Amino acid sequence: MTTTQPMQRKPRHHKDPWDWFFSITFGVVLRFMVWLISAIFIAVVIEWIGMVYVWGPGHSHEVLKTEISFLGSFNQNLLTGLYPGDIARVMVNWVDQWISFFHLREISSALASGTHNSASLFASYGVEAFINTVFIFAVRLAVCMSAMTGFALVCLVAFIDGLVERDIRRACGGIESAMIYHNTKRLVKPAIMLSFGIYMTSPFSIHPTIIFLPIMAAVGVSIFFATKYFKKY
Repeated sequence: MTTTQPMQRKPRHHKDPWDWFFSITFGVVLRFMVWLISAIFIAVVIEWIGMVYVWGPGHSHEVLKTEISFLGSFNQNLLTGLYPGDIARVMVNWVDQWISFFHLREISSALASGTHNSASLFASYGVEAFINTVFIFAVRLAVCMSAMTGFALVCLVAFIDGLVERDIRRACGGIESAMIYHNTKRLVKPAIMLSFGIYMTSPFSIHPTIIFLPIMAAVGVSIFFATKYFKKY
């Protein structure tokens, strides 16, 4: 006669408060730094490939001038009280110090001086394109930091409006839909990350409003429906 032993449940691992603290502080900073390095690497590779096969060596300089001209069309941020141009100026100064520390301009000039060697001249164009791409990245990062406040406001308004509509729906005996809630909730994070990724790595000058305004509207609609049809039980 065999007896069956009761199945032993594996003890659940509860996160320590310190684990939670480090995950939302150092973990977020580390993921952000990895994302920044990856975006810079992708942008530089795209620029180098385009310089060789598509648009030539002067493309990155023209894009940089256009990106700087966009900064004049932005007003003061309502939440931070800062102008995107001021943030971009600080970041450009940091990048300029980093470039000066590694003597990248001197390296580019030294390579360009060997005009009889086509490989040396091509390498000089590559270093110059790298410098311009990093400057473009700094300017666009300043714009993204201002756009984050816009996403925060849109999410807050959509969330509050969705809560109001949810209370009205419940008071009127409307149905709850977990499917709508989960499907719309999944769209928020990929949409935001995709908009920032496309903007930061694009080899062409695109006005930020063309990218961010449609994505903000889509994110707002997603949060509104996710909140409106939220099913608690």
